Amino acid sequence: MADSDEQDRADDSEAVASEPVEDRSSDEGGARRPAAIREAAIVAVALIALLAIGSWWVKRAGRVDPDSSARRVYAQYIGEKSCRECHPGITAQHARAGHSRTLRPAASAPVAAILDGRKASDPEHPGAEFAFHLSDGVLSTTRTAPDSSPERLLLQYALGSGTHAVTFLTLQDGESSNAGALESRLTWFHEGDHGRIGITPGQEADSNTKRGVRTPRGRALDPAETLKCLDCHTTVLSDVGPKRFDAETMIPTVTCERCHGPARAHVEAARRGETSLAMPFGAGRETAELEMKLCGHCHRLPEMAPPGAVRVDNHELARFQPVGLMQSACWKGTKGELRCTTCHDPHTRTSNDLVRYENGCLRCHDAAPERICSISPTPKSGCVGCHMPKRDAGQGILFTDHWIRIP
Repeated sequence: MADSDEQDRADDSEAVASEPVEDRSSDEGGARRPAAIREAAIVAVALIALLAIGSWWVKRAGRVDPDSSARRVYAQYIGEKSCRECHPGITAQHARAGHSRTLRPAASAPVAAILDGRKASDPEHPGAEFAFHLSDGVLSTTRTAPDSSPERLLLQYALGSGTHAVTFLTLQDGESSNAGALESRLTWFHEGDHGRIGITPGQEADSNTKRGVRTPRGRALDPAETLKCLDCHTTVLSDVGPKRFDAETMIPTVTCERCHGPARAHVEAARRGETSLAMPFGAGRETAELEMKLCGHCHRLPEMAPPGAVRVDNHELARFQPVGLMQSACWKGTKGELRCTTCHDPHTRTSNDLVRYENGCLRCHDAAPERICSISPTPKSGCVGCHMPKRDAGQGILFTDHWIRIP
């Protein structure tokens, strides 16, 4: 928003009008009076202008910009390209990991080409069908149903890495979260050669989720829920802080700086050749609890679960790894030795090497032979398959159950 000094200034360039002056040559004071009046008027106008300008500057100096602090923080983010200067290997690994694909324009996501031309029925609304179209850089779906006219819906953002699924989100006003969003009714699930299209998790008729309002088109999210959704799929929501999403200034996906913190000072210090390069968050500088809270902010924590949901027979918890892990004896008994990064490197794709994970189990259990499994004929193998089995969380997708326990 631009301010103009001219709005606060009086126009002192106008000539001061004067009436014809009677010739009073014998009265020198009277002869000088019109000139004095003109001078006084000019001085008065100048003073008024100066006062106005001064008042404007005082107001401007005293005005507090509520977004200024957020913008200063935003300016400290420097981007992954700068991280690559010193960490080419890690950034290359991260580029192939799921965290680097948590949010993209829907039309540019690989799944857009897979969906183009496909149709899918809504199993909970007989006769309702969604047809997907990709044209001119826009992904959309057209819903047809016996009880309504065809309705075309734009799919704006693709959320999810595609490792398990991709769900679409459309902002109601197109650019910000101020008006909320619509979460697409159907989700693409990574299954088979071309994937499967099904109801988005949480939108099923028997779902107990309290988020949003389920409609035949999808789930309508209010601004607060929209922010929660986008927060976990971006590094920064916008240049004006955590309570507003802006499509132009947001930093998409989970980048290095989402977990390690803003890196501008770190990068600039490295370029100067300095040796003190500690980041706000990193290996060796956090407790297991802090690490769990960082990961759990998006992967969920026990306190985020609905009342009564944290129980051994609730297989839906397999989707939310920290929730289960924090119930297990391994977490409670290791006093900080077990954490997410004990088994997982967040910079890379999730490994399917069970031997690698079992070696992690044996780091504790092999040191105490009495704690090695007494049932398995090969007590130093098969740990994960038995104590952390794959479970269907309710959408036909198998997740590893992190509630480590005796079956």
